[in-house]
Amino acid sequence: GSGKTTLVAKTFNDERVKKQFHCCAWLTVSQTYVIDDLFRSLIKEFHEANKEKVPAGMKTMTYRQLLQVLVNYLEYKRYMVVLDDVWDIKLWKEIWIALPNTKRGSRIMLTTRREDVASYCFGVQSHIHHIQPLEKNDAWELFSRKAFSAYQNKCCPPDLQSLAEQLVKKCEGLPLAVVALGGLMSNKEPFEWKQVYNSLDSHLTKPLPGRVENILFLSFDDLPYPLKHCFLYCSLFPEDYPIRRK
Repeated sequence: GSGKTTLVAKTFNDERVKKQFHCCAWLTVSQTYVIDDLFRSLIKEFHEANKEKVPAGMKTMTYRQLLQVLVNYLEYKRYMVVLDDVWDIKLWKEIWIALPNTKRGSRIMLTTRREDVASYCFGVQSHIHHIQPLEKNDAWELFSRKAFSAYQNKCCPPDLQSLAEQLVKKCEGLPLAVVALGGLMSNKEPFEWKQVYNSLDSHLTKPLPGRVENILFLSFDDLPYPLKHCFLYCSLFPEDYPIRRK
C-alpha cells in the first residue's frame, strides 16, 4: 500500500526508458510461484513486447529447454526486467541463471515489502530505494480528489474539514489507504462521516494486521450484502489470476 508497484510501473511504462533497452518484461511473483511458469511468462513478455512470434510448444517445454530459450534470446541484448512483489530470496537464486549479465547495461528492478529481501546481496551492483509515506499535503490532495470528486473544484466543504483531516491522518501517508478511504467517503452524506470515523477507530483496535488492511476491511464492511458475496467469491481465485468478465 506504500506505492512501490506504482512507482516502478511509472518507470517501466515510460517510453523514454523503454527506448534504452532491446526488450522489457514485467513479472508479478507473489508468495507462491512455479519457476517454469515464470520462465514462460518472461519468454512471452519479451517476444510480445517486440511484436515477435512466441516460440511454439512452450507449454510442454522442460525447465532446461525454457532456460536455454531465455539465455539464447538475451545473450546479446540489453534488457529490463521487473520482478514485482517478491517475498523470498529464493526467487533470485532460481531466476538469476536465466538473466545473463551481458555487460550491456541491463537493469532488473525488484519490489518487496521485506527488508531482508531488499538488503540481500544479489551478486550484482544494487541500490535500495525505500518508499516514504506521503507528506501531509500530498495525502490530503489525494484524499480530496477521491472523496470530493462530486463537489465543486473537488474541495472539502468547511463543515467536513476537521473530520476529513482526522480521517486522512489515520492513513499515516499510505497511498492505498488514502485512496480506499477517499473512495468510501465519496458515497457518504455529511451526517455519515462521524459514523465512519467512529467505525474506523473501532477497526483499528482489532488485531487485523496492518493499517491498510484495516481500512480495506472497513470498505468491505460497508458493501451491500450482495456485493460482499461477490467479493468473497472473487477471493476464491488464486493470487494474480486474471478474472474474465462479460
